[in-house]
Amino acid sequence: MPRLPSFPTDCQILFDGEPVPARRGEPVAVALLAAGRPLVSRSAKYHRPRGAYCLAGSCGTCFVRADGLPNQRACRLPCRDGLAIQTQNALPDARHDVLGVIDAVYPRGLDHHHLMTWNALANRATVAISRRLAGTGRMPDPEVVAAERGAGPVVEERVDALVVGAGPAGLAAAEALAEAGRRVLLVEREPSAGGRLRCRFDLPGEPEPAWAAGIVERVGAAGGEVVTGTAVLGLWHDGGTPLAALHSDGPPQRLRLVRPTRIVICTGGNPQPLALANADRPGVHAGRGLAAALSEHGVVPGARAAVLGAGPEADAVAARLAAAGMSLERVRDVEGARVLGRARVKGLAVPKVGRVRCDTIAVATPPAPAAELARELGAPVRWDPAIAAFALDVAADGATGVAGLFAAGEVAGGMDGARAAEAGRRAGEAARG
Repeated sequence: MPRLPSFPTDCQILFDGEPVPARRGEPVAVALLAAGRPLVSRSAKYHRPRGAYCLAGSCGTCFVRADGLPNQRACRLPCRDGLAIQTQNALPDARHDVLGVIDAVYPRGLDHHHLMTWNALANRATVAISRRLAGTGRMPDPEVVAAERGAGPVVEERVDALVVGAGPAGLAAAEALAEAGRRVLLVEREPSAGGRLRCRFDLPGEPEPAWAAGIVERVGAAGGEVVTGTAVLGLWHDGGTPLAALHSDGPPQRLRLVRPTRIVICTGGNPQPLALANADRPGVHAGRGLAAALSEHGVVPGARAAVLGAGPEADAVAARLAAAGMSLERVRDVEGARVLGRARVKGLAVPKVGRVRCDTIAVATPPAPAAELARELGAPVRWDPAIAAFALDVAADGATGVAGLFAAGEVAGGMDGARAAEAGRRAGEAARG
């Protein structure tokens, strides 16, 4: 059962020339997963099979060519009828890539700096071939380039507050600012607001998805703006005050320059793969990405899943997949484990457990704080041993030590949705000025 019956398909995309049923607006990677095709791309050097790991636009393992435009993340690309997707850096395609032999011939690694250096002629031939294989994708089709031209000048906008990230923390911060009469711009890179709430984890104190929709409505009614499908490309000091560059996925794609008086960073975290042998195989996914795909598009990624990790969130991921009809195996200690299979997961070998039968692996471990934007403005970080990652070092009210810059939520360390919302509320109140 690749997709729950209550989520029928209504369009068709082409993947390397083959039709794939899909739902309008859902990410291409999700449609492929529902169709039982987790293989999306190949790695650049060894041409190892790759799938969409994070399903959230943060890992870069699912680059494809879409309607003549290269290097598009399949997990960020909305489906529409007739959308033509091609795999990149494979000959002829990712499923039948003859260059995959490189991985088999060099199982111990390939030192390309010394490849064929024993003979000058052989070396020149090797360099010439390598240059043709290097790079990511081919240049866009000429008509695509022409369509992208002609955009007008970017006009600088001013707002009272810019809130980055519309998860529980960002939503609560935006609401607090809007209640104080501040003109708020709330930016979310996902196609909808909610953050972790989109996974529909049934955890104590976790806000309901309807709570997120209500805040979006109230911020708009107060004169603010909530934009989804839009990424903040960078933050920097310009003339003594911050400036932000925003880019929307479109259509049409749009670039905006925003000068806010206050900034609240609520970017959450990025899913981190575990240090397992062959953990890069298609079929290994972030637990939150799978839960969101199931909740929003009814995608059941396989028949048997191994959920890696411990704690309430791992329990919630396992419960969501089990409720969808998947057989479940919990694996809390993965030391020395190895993923089995090549073009897709066929099991997991765990020394302390034995072989775990599965066709899907859900990694439900704490995300690494996405602190890059705040660090661009000089915000300090600290090592958080609880999540084994660096997190923003913030005060109780969200202050970062940088004037006008606040932060809240998982970008400041591990926490559940309820605590993130509380932290966001405090940061929003402090950012009122």
